[in-house]
Amino acid sequence: MIMSDGASIHPLFLVMALCGVAGGLYTLAQSSPELLPFICAASLLLLGLRLMYLAREEDREKSPETVLRFDALRELDLTRYSDWLKENVRGHDDAIDLIVRKIQQSLRLAAPNRTLGSFLLVGPTGTGKTFLSELMSKALYPDSEPVILRMNQYKDHNDVFTLIGPPPGQPGYEVGGALTRPVLDNPYRVILLDELEKAHIDVQHCLYDVLDAARCREKSSGKTVHFGACAIFATCNAGVSSLRQIYEQTNDPSARTGRAREALTREAGFDRALLARFDEIVLLDELKPLYVAEVALLQLAKYWRQYGIEVAYAAPELLLEAMRKNAEFKEYGVRQLARFIQQLTDPGIEEARRHGASRVRLDIDAAGRITIA
Repeated sequence: MIMSDGASIHPLFLVMALCGVAGGLYTLAQSSPELLPFICAASLLLLGLRLMYLAREEDREKSPETVLRFDALRELDLTRYSDWLKENVRGHDDAIDLIVRKIQQSLRLAAPNRTLGSFLLVGPTGTGKTFLSELMSKALYPDSEPVILRMNQYKDHNDVFTLIGPPPGQPGYEVGGALTRPVLDNPYRVILLDELEKAHIDVQHCLYDVLDAARCREKSSGKTVHFGACAIFATCNAGVSSLRQIYEQTNDPSARTGRAREALTREAGFDRALLARFDEIVLLDELKPLYVAEVALLQLAKYWRQYGIEVAYAAPELLLEAMRKNAEFKEYGVRQLARFIQQLTDPGIEEARRHGASRVRLDIDAAGRITIA
């Protein structure tokens, strides 16, 4: 368990406290002067203990070994979650195997100055890039919330200070950076940089030290933030057609990665230096119809379960209608599918709850309406 850093004390509060103590000592000197030597000795002792504590904190801030428990990281086993990840993210088994293998290798070799892995997930919208990153967080650190940053909100060069904290004295410096402060408080995190290609180039440059050396300095506090226990995911919706051709034409992983970097530099506007710092560029392409049907089943069961109802059976016609709708909204991926399922089945949920049902079978009548049994 990592303890968070103590909050700093405002200088004005210190001045007021010192004035209060001085006033108290003056009053005490008038009434009981014999106690003053003991009070001075106790004050010096407390001051010495505080200085020793600050010295230890300074050493701790400088050393990643005292911030991170690398021995505990080396004992984690992410591979036992592979099947669970594949059950929930359909159609991307190869990508999941690659990511799990890379992170597991990094866990065994956990050390300062290297992250647990950095992955650029490229694909059309709605293919599970964000969802996969969130599930990786649940598998790797069940008790820690992932740090999710929507990079389309970082389009201005001044957003650098939002990411790593404004300098002391600037508005919001007490809060710290959106990237740095959560990791400073709890370094065991999965970080998601959603739609990274939309961030300002200066914001992207801030990631160099994080990806390179697993650390960066927070502007607000001046503290070094260690990312040695973090797995970093970034998503990108650009350059998909080019990457699809590259993956079809190239079997050699090294050549494929090189060509992928060139395509993303050209089409997504990334600096090649940034792309070179990612461990893997992973293509999560459009789902095949079979996987769309499986995703529809998963979303259907998940949605009804929110209302305390288990779906024991869903008619094939329901899945075919979902697949047809997904083809109509192909450019939005399966994200639109969830909304369609909600609209289609909401009347059935209302009816099931009215009758107190906790387990149902879903059919479709001749008019295309949901019927429950």
